[in-house]
Amino acid sequence: MAIRGVLFDLGDTLVTQEPLVGSPSNRQGAAQVAEALGRLTEDAPTAEQLTDPLGETLQEALIESYQGECAVPDARRAFLEVLDRFDLEPPSELIDLLLPLYFGPHFARMTVDPQAVRTLELLRRAGVRTAVLGNLIHGEEMLAERLRAFDLLRLVDALVLSTESGWMKPHPVAFREALRRLDVPAAEAVMVGDDLDFDVRAPQALGLRGIWLRRDAATSLGSVKPDAIIDDLGQLIPAIAELDAGEAPT
Repeated sequence: MAIRGVLFDLGDTLVTQEPLVGSPSNRQGAAQVAEALGRLTEDAPTAEQLTDPLGETLQEALIESYQGECAVPDARRAFLEVLDRFDLEPPSELIDLLLPLYFGPHFARMTVDPQAVRTLELLRRAGVRTAVLGNLIHGEEMLAERLRAFDLLRLVDALVLSTESGWMKPHPVAFREALRRLDVPAAEAVMVGDDLDFDVRAPQALGLRGIWLRRDAATSLGSVKPDAIIDDLGQLIPAIAELDAGEAPT
C-alpha cells in the first residue's frame, strides 16, 4: 500500500532539545524559579541549590514512567518534592506560576532541524498527511508557540502531545491517536524518529513501518530492524519512495 501518512517524533528529530540535567536551560530555569521564590521568602533556596534537584527529580520521574506504563509524570509533584527539601510548602497556584518559569528556557533554547520545514512542505505537496508526536511534561502553549516560530505548525495536520492523552510514546495510545487524526490506517503510515525502541520497534508492533533517523552512526541496531535508515531528514522523501516502490507490483 502507498504511504499516505507520516508520523514524526519531535525532540531530536524535528527539533533539538536540551536535557533536563546539566544543561544551560536547566540552570536558567532553576535561576528563574529561585528568583521568584526569593521575592516571597527570605529562606528561599538559591539557584545553585535548585538546579540539580529540579533537573534530576524530573528526569527520574521520566525514567520511572518509561520503565512503567508510560504515564505522563506529574511535574507539579516533582516540584513539590524538591521544594519540600527546603521546608517550603507553596500553594498549587504558586506551582502553576513556577512551572513555566522553569520550562520556558527549555523551549526557548530549542532549535529546528535545517531540513524540517522543506521536508514537511514536500510531503504536503505530495498529498501525504503528517503528524508530530511529542512526549511532553509541561508547556503545551509554549511548545506550540515555538513550533509556530519555526514555521512547523502550519505544515502538520496533527500535533499529538502526551499531556493531552496522559500517555507518552512508546505507549500505543500516542500512535493510534495520531493515525485517528490523520484518518490513515497503520499499514499506510510510517513513523520517523531517532529512537530505535520508541520510533521503530513500538510503531512496527502496531502495523506501521518505522524509519530510523540515525543521529549517531555508532549506535547499534541490536534486534530492531527499521524499514529504512536515514542520516538526515533530506533523505526521507527518497526513503519513502523506495518503500512504496518495493511494494509496487512488478
